[in-house]
Amino acid sequence: MNHICTWICVDAVGEESIYPQTGEKSSGLKHQNIYWRCILLFFATSKRFNKTQKHILFSNTHQFPVLDGRDVKIALQALDVEIIYTDFNYKTPKGYFNLFQNQFYEFSILEYITKNNTNQQDQYLILDSDCIFTKNIDELFDVAAPAGFISFEDDCSTDLVIHGLSRKDMKNLYEELLGREVNEIPGYHYGEFFLANVKNINTIFNDFKALWPQLLSRFEAGLPKFNEEAQTLSYIYYKNNFVASTRKDLLKRFWTNPVFYRNVEDTDTEVAIWHLPSEKTYGLANLYKWLILKHPNFGLDISAPEFTDNVRKMLGVPKLTLGRFTKYYVISYYRAANKRIKKMITA
Repeated sequence: MNHICTWICVDAVGEESIYPQTGEKSSGLKHQNIYWRCILLFFATSKRFNKTQKHILFSNTHQFPVLDGRDVKIALQALDVEIIYTDFNYKTPKGYFNLFQNQFYEFSILEYITKNNTNQQDQYLILDSDCIFTKNIDELFDVAAPAGFISFEDDCSTDLVIHGLSRKDMKNLYEELLGREVNEIPGYHYGEFFLANVKNINTIFNDFKALWPQLLSRFEAGLPKFNEEAQTLSYIYYKNNFVASTRKDLLKRFWTNPVFYRNVEDTDTEVAIWHLPSEKTYGLANLYKWLILKHPNFGLDISAPEFTDNVRKMLGVPKLTLGRFTKYYVISYYRAANKRIKKMITA
């Protein structure tokens, strides 16, 4: 069986970390509700195209909000989404890293799978909730099936520091952990995308379980360590010779802001899964209002042309509308102005 999954790990008061794309305190309802809306949109778009896959939400909370007049738990049940609760078992200590600390929750998900599914060929696709689907993904599971694994790499340069480490830094860290020379600079796999069968999930999780105490020891000693799940998974993939796919039409991380960085191309309309991290409070929020709030049955009855046309317009793929282009500049201007004001106040 193939599973399509996403997750939410709610930060408690006093356990917050920084999530720059929401601009909100991670223990607060405003921040969390942004993700709940993404979750409903995630499953609504997936169910439109993927009717034979099992859908799962993993969560560390039993508390589901009433959002925009809709009980989220009841809405998920109406979408035939199984809700699985699992504790966050691999919390990093205070000061470990200040960004996205709940990303290590993914390993609690893998742990749950190893303990509760013995069907070695079952495949689990685990995505961040700020992804949407634009077509059926049977081909993705089919491509992954022979090896029981598929992943994709960021095309970042070897010197670019992402979440505290560059790929060159990762090479040095790999050598220390493996106790041998690494002859190439390793790739950096996308953390928002995970797809493996149960057999490989057992391998990946068992390697993580052995690695976890080493990461904590390195933190205590002030040594370089993996700061988030993508770096950690990249290492485990390298250790097990799990090689990234070169396919460009299955998943893409879209950066859509024309002011700071935009990587959208005309051919991107053919990509099956769109990851839109900078659109949580804008394009995805607008799509949620249109698809979830304005249409019955989660927009599943909307015609294919209408769905496709609105998704492309609201998310600016492949082209920005004039309204979106203008709004990006206005938002960017005011955010920059606010930062300058804060610096003046605190100087």
